[in-house]
Amino acid sequence: MARVPTGIPGFDELIEGGFIENDVILLTGGPGAGKSTFGSQYLYSGIMHHNEPGVYITFEETPARIMRNMWRYGWDMERLVKEDKLRIIRTDPIAYGRYIKKSMEADNKGDHENATLETVLKQIYANIREINAKRLFIDSLTSLKISPDPVDVRHIILEFIKNIESFDCTTIITSEIHKDPDNFSVEEYLAEGVICLKVFRIDGERIRSLEILKMRGVKHDEVLRPYLITDNGIIVYPYESVIGKEADVFSFQKSSILGEE
Repeated sequence: MARVPTGIPGFDELIEGGFIENDVILLTGGPGAGKSTFGSQYLYSGIMHHNEPGVYITFEETPARIMRNMWRYGWDMERLVKEDKLRIIRTDPIAYGRYIKKSMEADNKGDHENATLETVLKQIYANIREINAKRLFIDSLTSLKISPDPVDVRHIILEFIKNIESFDCTTIITSEIHKDPDNFSVEEYLAEGVICLKVFRIDGERIRSLEILKMRGVKHDEVLRPYLITDNGIIVYPYESVIGKEADVFSFQKSSILGEE
């Protein structure tokens, strides 16, 4: 099976060299965990080191703000957009849904949620085909949960991921981590891999840890591994642990490594 290197130093060692080509990977975590940085680094590395065009779908931030934020790592995403190696597309499912619902009500039609999903998928697919993209980053799945009915939400997510799997791209999709452990997340079952970025404190220090909850078809690491957000992007430490005394060792190392978010 072909492998897709992520471009995240230290991470590929945890998953036998990279993602399996065309898999859909779910990246979860709370605010400030670095999900957008992880996905941007994945796209940027693919373009710069593997000549693989990428598409960044944002449901929340504007493309201008994303490009500005990524400058902190020295990533000139604006140039890649101008060269048509990268697309950063903002799509708004809520706005689409309101417009489509209004149109359907005028025509006495229904099922506007599926129509909204179809519109979003067509926009993503069109951009992939136009630049022959091989990498796709979608931020975030939470914005697609446009129905108040949990059953409808699960159907929307199911259809969305099933369609994304057919787009011939290796895809990372982000989602906010659930505070309620009993909350069922269908995306965690549908994705081929699930990576969780966690931020917590030990002795007053902010510690970032990465856990690979699953990676189908891959012998993957199962230990909580520390990572940092540096001036050059995310770095994972595949031989360190944040459990017990080793966490204190990592805290000591932080002072000698470039910046933190």
